[in-house]
Amino acid sequence: MTAAQDPGPPIHEETTQPRRKSERVTEQLLDAATAVFGERGFEAATVSEVARRCGMTSGAVYARWPNKRELFLTVIEHTSAQRMLLLIKQAEAAADDKLEMLGANLLTSTRDEMRNLWIEACVSASRDPSVHPTVAGCMELEAGDLTEIVEDGKATGVIDPALSTAAIVFLCQSLGLGTYLALRVQSPERPQLSGDDWSAVVDRLITAVAPRS
Repeated sequence: MTAAQDPGPPIHEETTQPRRKSERVTEQLLDAATAVFGERGFEAATVSEVARRCGMTSGAVYARWPNKRELFLTVIEHTSAQRMLLLIKQAEAAADDKLEMLGANLLTSTRDEMRNLWIEACVSASRDPSVHPTVAGCMELEAGDLTEIVEDGKATGVIDPALSTAAIVFLCQSLGLGTYLALRVQSPERPQLSGDDWSAVVDRLITAVAPRS
């Protein structure tokens, strides 16, 4: 057997199991931190509460991140990688249908923990220069995905090629952040916005960026 054919030493189960367990623990801690930072904000959140929600001690956190700020930055990147936009971008659908799905998703409550965390991340980025590069990087990744959808829409004739892609992407991101914030702070007495009414407005916005007949 040649060196190129040599599969190397066998991977023993006892070496892979601890690694998988460690990865599961890391995922649990990141999910808990997403909730804690989103609920309490960066300043009020504590490492001990993150660990407690996983039934662990603070040592489990500090074994992976040196301090609360590094945990916070990792959580921002973690939630960015789980954006609904990534799923919609990969869907077998026309660009205008993808934009409609994105608009409808703004009113769902299934991802509130991530949304709360993202609002806190944006607030922190505006106050703390050390947080800004991470948040800005995640926003750029999102902008890149939206740009692909818009450019595909222009190529297939559902979005007016005369309109600025950057302007449409900026509008989409502004609507996303603004909607999250409005839902978070609106009065409980305010009438609940119906999905049909929201969809009608989103459809009108999408029609506005279609080519003029």
